[in-house]
Amino acid sequence: MAEQKKNAQKKADRPKPEFDPALCVGCAMCVESCPMNCVDLMMPEGKEALHEVAILEKKDKCIGCGICYDVCPADAVQMVSTDGVVVTKKESGKELQKMANKAYVAFNRGFQAVMKVGMLFLPLPVPQTLKGEGALVKLPSVIRKRGISNVLVITDQGLMKLGLPDPLFKALEEEGIAYTVYADVEPNPTTENVEQAFQLYRDNGCQAIISMGGGSPMDCGKVVGAKVAHPRRPVRRMQGTFTVLKKIPPYFAIPTTAGTGSETTMAAVITDANTHHKKSVTDPFIMPRFAVLDPTLTTGLPPFITATTGLDALCHAVESYTNHTYNTMLENRFAKKAVRLIYNNLLKAYKDGSDLEARSNMQMAAFYAGRAFTKGTVGYVHAIGHQLGGLYGVPHGLAMSIILPHVMKSFGPAAYKRLAELADVCKMGGNTDQEKAQKFIAWIEQMKKEMNIPVGLDMIEDEDVDQIVAWAVKEANPLYPVPVIYGKKELKALIESMRV
Repeated sequence: MAEQKKNAQKKADRPKPEFDPALCVGCAMCVESCPMNCVDLMMPEGKEALHEVAILEKKDKCIGCGICYDVCPADAVQMVSTDGVVVTKKESGKELQKMANKAYVAFNRGFQAVMKVGMLFLPLPVPQTLKGEGALVKLPSVIRKRGISNVLVITDQGLMKLGLPDPLFKALEEEGIAYTVYADVEPNPTTENVEQAFQLYRDNGCQAIISMGGGSPMDCGKVVGAKVAHPRRPVRRMQGTFTVLKKIPPYFAIPTTAGTGSETTMAAVITDANTHHKKSVTDPFIMPRFAVLDPTLTTGLPPFITATTGLDALCHAVESYTNHTYNTMLENRFAKKAVRLIYNNLLKAYKDGSDLEARSNMQMAAFYAGRAFTKGTVGYVHAIGHQLGGLYGVPHGLAMSIILPHVMKSFGPAAYKRLAELADVCKMGGNTDQEKAQKFIAWIEQMKKEMNIPVGLDMIEDEDVDQIVAWAVKEANPLYPVPVIYGKKELKALIESMRV
């Protein structure tokens, strides 16, 4: 008790921020950065003003971390001690930064501790599957048995030109199931794609959704389902976590790549058509309930697409396993299975696209990895990669492939143990956790080299770096339980280290 009182007194004695309304520009950087939500914006009292200004709204919650002081671009914040003495930057800059960093990490880890408890009660079933050669044409019979007679099929123009959905269309017709096709999904699906597909669903009286393709058609289909559940809600209001919370129409996923794992996840990434900001809709209600894993659908994939989608699956498995905070034994087991399958089969599928065994194994790897990160979540690889897709149209799998080893290296000793365990699954050898972890990262880099994946990022424009960092931090923190918590400064340094 005495120790608690001592700590409480120590907290109370810390300098607190004071905001100068004459200097404040209302940018809200202090509000967004405050780990305790004790700062807010409001109109100044007793005077007309052009904008809101920052205030310390909840003084009792303030821990005196000084983050607001540090991030303010207008020097509108002062740190004032309990006896009224202004603490200058020269006197306290380093100490405040240390306190700010500790408070920021503590806030993130506290949030994740609460999420861990919540995840225990989150219903995340493993989707039912139809597996093997010819599984595609068996799906309409499954749909008919569920009393469904009218479906929306979401795919893309590339698959339509290849004729890949034709056997599905024929089987639907044979079962007497009416279908409407939306085939304009972009490589990074947009809010416009979702709205257009939703309009078709509603206008044609559809009862269920089938998505066929890579992650883009599947992500689009999930959010179309969310729109059916909430027809008046714009897509941007469903971007976030647990924003749907309502049953969607029956949803069937048919992956034609082996990488995204979207056929078994509760996440869908959608790009705002106006701002180009790429953000997830994450909710258990949008998880597919049925997945078709037919390896013949992936035999026509070009080697480069085989490589990038396969490394996307590896990224899901590795990030979810190195996070591990939210995982149960099931997610850890699925992540390990995925890594082992990728270790044994990705290069085979890359070198020989007709190898059905390797193709089938890669589909299972993507499925396992997708289910692993559905609870385990991803990390900074995805947080950065999503922004590259939104701003520059970089295919998701390519972004993941480039970034993965850089992020794992940056974590250093914090990730050694978990990476060493993945190295052991692949029987890579090594005597210490550090040695095994480094072998695992070296394997990823060697695969990238063999499959002609670029080493670093060459598409990032100088003027976009700060925006990428801001969006990436907002996506990752505090939700992703990564081995090391990065703020904007650390994340910017990481991004700069990857630019070539």
